[in-house]
Parts: sequence; C-alpha cells; structure tokens
Amino acid sequence: MNVTLTNKIYDTLKLYLQARSSYSPRVVKLAKQQENKFPLVVITESNNIPTEQTLKAQKRDITSNIYYEVNIYAEDKAVGNKTISKAQICEELKALTDKVMSNYFQLDRTLCEPTPNLDTNVYRITMRYTAKIFENRNRLI
Repeated sequence: MNVTLTNKIYDTLKLYLQARSSYSPRVVKLAKQQENKFPLVVITESNNIPTEQTLKAQKRDITSNIYYEVNIYAEDKAVGNKTISKAQICEELKALTDKVMSNYFQLDRTLCEPTPNLDTNVYRITMRYTAKIFENRNRLI
C-alpha cells in the first residue's frame, strides 16, 4: 500500500467533494459495517502489484500498478418540499469524483457501474481506477 499517495488522493477528493457537491457527502477510507449517514463516498487502495521490471531492477526505480476503488452510496434526500433521487445524488458525486481521479491525478478509470446493494433503499455506484507509480518517488507515471 502506498500510504503517501493514498492519503493525498483521499484528502484531495474529500476537500473537492465537500466544496463542490450540493449534498454534503461524507468521504472515508473505510466504512463502518452499519453505516447510516448518506451520501457516503468510500475510497480504498484495492491493490498494488509490482511490475516485472521492479523485480529485476534491484530497487533502482521501483514501479507498481496501483488500483483504487471508490464506492458511492446514497439514499433519497428531502430538500424543502422536493425529493432528490438517490441515483441523481450518486451521479453528481460520480462526476465530481471522476474529475479528481481522472483529471487531477491522471488515473485511468477501468470501471464505473451501479452495484447491487443489500439495502435496496441505498443506491451504489462502484468506480475503479488504475495507474503506474514509482514507489520510491511516490510519483505517478
């Protein structure tokens, strides 16, 4: 796990979503089992795989393929006398998240789709991103 980069992505995403979203999302690295405050955005580094060059490079330039997963959860939300749909809330958060991950950090999105959720009152979108990183420099390639 690349803690420095993960923290940078997390901090940037959290600040960006809280500043630009209409729905005051909570952004966390790890959701509690019975989370009940929505909307919720969970970002995790799901995998970090050394490349073949890394194994042969004798630690000169250590590169890895790094993978992040973002799960966005929302329930319908009452605003005044209107109800905003959970899908609409997730779509806004999805677009904002993609701006940070794709535009700011130059990560490649490999997945973006609704994901079945046990609680049918909660809508969920899963997004996955990947990039190559110089581990010893904490820099994306």
